[in-house]
Amino acid sequence: MIKRYLGDLYTGNSFNNRKKYFLFQMFKTSTNSISWLNFFVLTSLLLISGCSGQKNLGKKSASAQPSTVKASLSSVSRPLSENYACFNVNSLMVKSWSNPEFQQAVRQVNPQLLRIPGGTESNYWDWQKGGLVGNVREAMAGYPIQFRNKDLKYNASKLEDIQGGIKETNTDPIFVLNMATSSLESQLEMLRRARDLGMPVKYIELGNEFYFDVPNYKRVFPTSADYAQTASEWIVAIKQEFPAAEIALVGVAPKPKDSIREQNWQKSLLNSAMYQADAVTLHLYNGHGLKSPIDSNSTYPFFTSEEVPLILGQPFRSWQKLQNNDQLKLIPDNKQIWMTEYNLFENVFGKKNRDKQQRVMGSWTHGLYALTMSLLFLEDSRIAIACNHVLTGNSRFAAIFANKASFLNPSDENFEVQAKSLSATGSTLSLLGEATLGMTKAQKIDFSPEFTLVGHKNFEYPALYGWMFNNGKHSRAIIANLSNRNISVNLEQLFSASVSYQQLSAEPQTLITGKEVIKSKSDTVSPEIMLPAYSVTKLDSLPSF
Repeated sequence: MIKRYLGDLYTGNSFNNRKKYFLFQMFKTSTNSISWLNFFVLTSLLLISGCSGQKNLGKKSASAQPSTVKASLSSVSRPLSENYACFNVNSLMVKSWSNPEFQQAVRQVNPQLLRIPGGTESNYWDWQKGGLVGNVREAMAGYPIQFRNKDLKYNASKLEDIQGGIKETNTDPIFVLNMATSSLESQLEMLRRARDLGMPVKYIELGNEFYFDVPNYKRVFPTSADYAQTASEWIVAIKQEFPAAEIALVGVAPKPKDSIREQNWQKSLLNSAMYQADAVTLHLYNGHGLKSPIDSNSTYPFFTSEEVPLILGQPFRSWQKLQNNDQLKLIPDNKQIWMTEYNLFENVFGKKNRDKQQRVMGSWTHGLYALTMSLLFLEDSRIAIACNHVLTGNSRFAAIFANKASFLNPSDENFEVQAKSLSATGSTLSLLGEATLGMTKAQKIDFSPEFTLVGHKNFEYPALYGWMFNNGKHSRAIIANLSNRNISVNLEQLFSASVSYQQLSAEPQTLITGKEVIKSKSDTVSPEIMLPAYSVTKLDSLPSF
């Protein structure tokens, strides 16, 4: 994506006019019953502490919490794509695909797919150069100048470079084609070259985020119908040479205040293009839900322990809203959905405006948030691929810190991390990548009794959330404990014998600068396991002899 530093800023999908879009680009519990007396006391305490309007922040009394929760398999199950775990790659941020430290970091986050050359930058990508097109300043009409004068010299992502990185990290590519500043023949030539280099041409996206109401996209595709017609022509041509390739159209799940172009985008895809394509891409970025002012005496991150349930409830709340999205319902059941970008988003434009400073990104809470989004996607069997944004860059989005200055800390401009170490999102998603590797089926996990938390606007969501994965021979599971309590879970109905596990936990406000600040534990257990507060646990069935 083209971002500040042509780096980590995201092209989002939640603004309805060009001005807001530019600002966006500048960044890139079922509760136990409580007696009336207890309720009165709790409410009074919240009011006194300045948390009026937040009736229940998810805390439960120790006496109300069950001693052990039983885990069992839900009736909700689905096939699992062999390449579910994926990362979007801003190839401008990869200075060397052959760097051993970079390759090792990629292996640690366990992706099966890498989306190249990335998001917005793919619409201005010169594959022979391995960087942006030479006339990018003119091609990016409608973008702020900041996106047209940084890192234009970067050219370390030629196909030969990417092929070496793909091979060393045992991943496959998703190719995002340049339909804005290139031609069909040039893109076919690129795919041929990739094939000749030994790169599998299996996953192809026809451009990136053309639904935005900005001049350079409207010039190429005045309407979504124009995009659909061109996409149909490209699909026919690509399938003739690469019949096994799966091809995805640009889709969108707009919010009520988004532009008319976004609101009508999906409808125009319902022609031959939709029937010819194999999938539709969606990008999902949700906020933290915090409305409280930032304490002027506080240091980053700018949220309190009482606000953690509000933040961690947002993925569930946003997912529920998405299920009712009319544009999402237009995608046929027999078409895949590829979530090729998703993450927590914060509007941080305006450094002098504390109301628009980042508050959560880079904290352990951010890592749990991203993991929860990844798991929720499993509830829609059409979603075959989940590409977190972004593989490498800074702490606002990246799984891997690009360099020692990659943690953007508003409270400390000299804050440093270890280059190529894993961020909060990289740490949690690394367990998901490992859990899904080689698995062919996913089945949701139920917990009884259910322990629920309360988020924004009294929205209830589960304190324990997890999925089981298997391939007929082997089983793994991921369970997140989003509460502030240690919870004992009985695993007898999930695993018939002892299991090995890997567990990561931290205080929710911990800034993740590397593995040394995360509590990590590995062992074997049966039949019960203790899940620490704010943790993610990967369970792995032991081989039988």
